[in-house]
Amino acid sequence: MQHVIAAMAVVLVCLLLPQSGQAADRQPANGRLRAALLTAEMATTQRLAQCARECQSTVVLVLDDDSRAGRAAVAAAAQRVAAASLGLDYWIEVGRCPELADEHPAWMASLQGHPEWRRMHKDFPQPRTNEVVKNYPWVPVFYRESFDAHVERVKRLLADRPAGGRVWLNDLQGPPSACGCGNPVCRWTADYGPIKTATPLGDEAPAKYVAAVRKVVPSGVHVVPVWTTECEEHDVAKDALCAGVGCYKGICWKAYTHQLGPLADEAPLIGVLGLYKQFGQDTAAYKQQAGWVQQAIRGFAEMPPKHGGRAIEPQRLMMVVQGFDITADELAAQIRQAENAGAAGILVAYAAIDQSWRPRMYQWR
Repeated sequence: MQHVIAAMAVVLVCLLLPQSGQAADRQPANGRLRAALLTAEMATTQRLAQCARECQSTVVLVLDDDSRAGRAAVAAAAQRVAAASLGLDYWIEVGRCPELADEHPAWMASLQGHPEWRRMHKDFPQPRTNEVVKNYPWVPVFYRESFDAHVERVKRLLADRPAGGRVWLNDLQGPPSACGCGNPVCRWTADYGPIKTATPLGDEAPAKYVAAVRKVVPSGVHVVPVWTTECEEHDVAKDALCAGVGCYKGICWKAYTHQLGPLADEAPLIGVLGLYKQFGQDTAAYKQQAGWVQQAIRGFAEMPPKHGGRAIEPQRLMMVVQGFDITADELAAQIRQAENAGAAGILVAYAAIDQSWRPRMYQWR
């Protein structure tokens, strides 16, 4: 089955790449997809011309505003993308959703486990009886109620939009600091504790979510889930991202593997969220600049087999690199690392991808 999925991924990469016209001519000689993540406001005629010069054949527009003005802005941007002979995709943030968090605070993930996250929120009070600390504004798909709401939200955001080739679904895991350690790439759980304020689903929830979204997107649109890696061994040091919590050899990678396996069976292509500076991985632990980007890609092949799963080869991975709040040299280093690792494609996120969170007290019954 693994070999069949891998072969499907190679075929699908070929199908997704531009096959004719100016966009195909701008494709890098190595055949990898090169794309740019932009907001509608960023997708100016000048910026699109720059994308073309940099061999970025596809523009991925952020969909986060369902208002009349927001829809008009995206429609106008899509017209400019078409006029520039570039491909059009859409990006939807799933897990981090202030809209659903404000409407349904019970659906938010919680912070019930390790207390190390409090080093970043030292004045936050301890929960009393019938209180639980929520991770605002993260609403994972691991609950029955939020799962259905997220499917409907994607359907609504895509309704009556100009046709796109792919829909990128970001953050289908738990929230940052999922176990309470404080590491922004700790994503393996929604509730590391006994209190549940929504109906839990199992490890296959992300895979089932991709399957459900595939049924509501327009015909011919490909669904690309975007996944985040887990911690590194050096993160568990007392002065590092896990703050002394034994995440690396604990449950984190095991649970991660249980969730990733079904997703890999469902999705031939997987996006990898590789915001190396935003995730605090621009450290001396890596001998090369942006070395974590290559490590993150290798981890998909190396780590699952260590925990009872199957390797996911680089040709099935689309690397999302950080294009905001960095220098040109830092961007070039990320692209180089992703190419050296053999990723199927590279999406440069010029639009900021918000990964922030904060604790919020919630009273439950």
